[in-house]
Amino acid sequence: MKLFFYLLLFIVIVAFGLTFSLKNPQLVELNYYPDIAVSAPLAVVLLVTLLLGMVIGMLTTVMPQLRKRRELQRAKKEIRKLSNELQQQSPLQVEDSI
Repeated sequence: MKLFFYLLLFIVIVAFGLTFSLKNPQLVELNYYPDIAVSAPLAVVLLVTLLLGMVIGMLTTVMPQLRKRRELQRAKKEIRKLSNELQQQSPLQVEDSI
């Protein structure tokens, strides 16, 4: 059922994109600097803008997750180190108390 919903949603989005691009074939001119101008169909400009926004959003989400993952690995390494030190000290303390 979930797969059917996602497939239906995908078909609706693709159909919307196709009808939008067919109804808006006019060219849009983008001027970056005085010497650089790019002409492209409106649908292409919007698609590229959407994709750039998605990439930027994913990067801003992934970077903190990677940072937290590194911190977690360092903490686990420190826990293993302290656990090994504790295991090495424990037999000595038991022998001393006997």
